[in-house]
Amino acid sequence: MVKPGGDREGVHEERLVSWLPPLVSWTKLNTDGASRGNPGLAAAGGVLRDGDGRWIGGFALNIGRCNAPMAELWGLYYGLCIAWEKGITRLEVEVDSLMVVGFIKTGICDTHPLSSLVHLCHGFLMKDWEVRIAHVYREANHLADGLANYAFTLPLGLHTFDSVPLDLLSVLRDNECGNSVSRHVRV
Repeated sequence: MVKPGGDREGVHEERLVSWLPPLVSWTKLNTDGASRGNPGLAAAGGVLRDGDGRWIGGFALNIGRCNAPMAELWGLYYGLCIAWEKGITRLEVEVDSLMVVGFIKTGICDTHPLSSLVHLCHGFLMKDWEVRIAHVYREANHLADGLANYAFTLPLGLHTFDSVPLDLLSVLRDNECGNSVSRHVRV
C-alpha cells in the first residue's frame, strides 16, 4: 500500500503490534515520556515486568515543564535507576522514541542541551549488568504511556508503585493476554 503523497512517504503495510515478554531470565523495562506542549507540562512513566508479564515495579514522574525528548530521557533514566536498585542483572529496555534510542546507542555531542541526561543514562548502562535497548511502536508501550499520563494527576516528583495503579490494571491485563493493535508501518 502506498500512502497519499506517493513515493515521498514510502510503502506501508498493516501489522499487529503488541507488548512482548522479555527473554527467559531477563526483565523488561518499558518507559515513556509525555509533554503537553513543546515545551509544556511534562511527565514520564515506566514499568518493570518479568517473563510472564507480571508487574515487578513501576513509576510515574510529574516533571513540571520541559520538552518531549527530555521527558522521554527522564523516563529512561528513572527506569534504569529503579531497575538497578532492584538488583536486576539482565534488562531489556523498550522506548517508543527513535530519537532517544539513537542518542543512547550512538551518543550525543557535549554541547547538545540533552547531553547531561544522555550521559546520566550512559552511566547506568556502564554498570555491571546486561542491558539491551530497543525502539518499539507506541502500541507496544501502552502501559508505560499510561503511567506517564497518570503522572499528570499526581504531585510534582517521582512516585513508585509496587503494584499496578488501579487505573491501569486493564492495560496490564491486555498486555499479559497478548492483545494486539493494528498499525500501518513503513516497510
